[in-house]
Amino acid sequence: MHVGLPGEVISMEFRTTSASLAVADRAVTMPAYNADEYPAAMRAWFDTERPDLFLSLNDYEHEVLSRGLADQLREYGCRVAALEEGGQETVSDKFSMAKALRAHGIASPVTHLGTESHDLARQGPADRMFVVKHRFGSGSTGLRIVEAAHLEAAVADSARTALNRRGLPAYGDLSHVIVQDRLLGAEFGADGVFSVDGRAQLLGVLARRKVQMRSGATDVATSVDAERFRDLVGRIGSLIRPSALIDLDIIESADGELHVIDINPRFGGGYPFVHLAGADAPAVLIQAAAGLEPDLSLLAYEEGVTSARGETFAVVSRASTPSPLSA
Repeated sequence: MHVGLPGEVISMEFRTTSASLAVADRAVTMPAYNADEYPAAMRAWFDTERPDLFLSLNDYEHEVLSRGLADQLREYGCRVAALEEGGQETVSDKFSMAKALRAHGIASPVTHLGTESHDLARQGPADRMFVVKHRFGSGSTGLRIVEAAHLEAAVADSARTALNRRGLPAYGDLSHVIVQDRLLGAEFGADGVFSVDGRAQLLGVLARRKVQMRSGATDVATSVDAERFRDLVGRIGSLIRPSALIDLDIIESADGELHVIDINPRFGGGYPFVHLAGADAPAVLIQAAAGLEPDLSLLAYEEGVTSARGETFAVVSRASTPSPLSA
């Protein structure tokens, strides 16, 4: 990325061993998003540093930002990429999200709470397949794909690790798990790149076809034409009024209808697949945050580029003196 602007990328973490510390220009230790002292610490840091753009990659942190903190941080002149409370409630609660999408004419799987699993397991054919996952989950947590005979056990198992809206343990509460009929079809990821000035102006759309998945995350994907997703992304933008970037998970049913199965109001794990194909969404957002007219040609990318996700190792800190094992 090169936009000809001076600046630095600052990683804000409460874990001093986070891999993001290895790629940032500077690291700042902050309280965890669910700590009582987090809002005051953020306000104090913003008052001193006056950053231009703030992006969070944590779904539960977005929940805290949406409840007034994002507006407070914007008072320091920063573009904060966070939804208003109503929009955040729509996307963070997968049960409410499915209902809201369908109410606005956007296809999404019919969604039930885990408390209904007993009745659902006894409806329809024995080979009926269900998708089970956390209601307030992030990154496909709690995911199970099971037949009807195993539905109740899968819901109970998923509930053991479920979190509530604030990212705290739900202690096995079945209402914190959702159940959907499994949809079969091609899976896609689409990113909507929006303005950062509060107008929710759609600047561009990026898309990839998921080729290989592992535990709900995409391992291999191929960049595809984004135009068929533009109307859908625009309609969701009108519903939740996003800032910066939103990440959509989509399944195409047998009849060609696009079903939205998840909305993340942030950079998602699938963005690198289109970045490697030539798109540069961060550059566009930085230009917009600096008050420049963004160069939308930076969102162009080559279709048909297949990329694979791998694992890397990074040094996040160095001791001031050698350890006894290395002496």
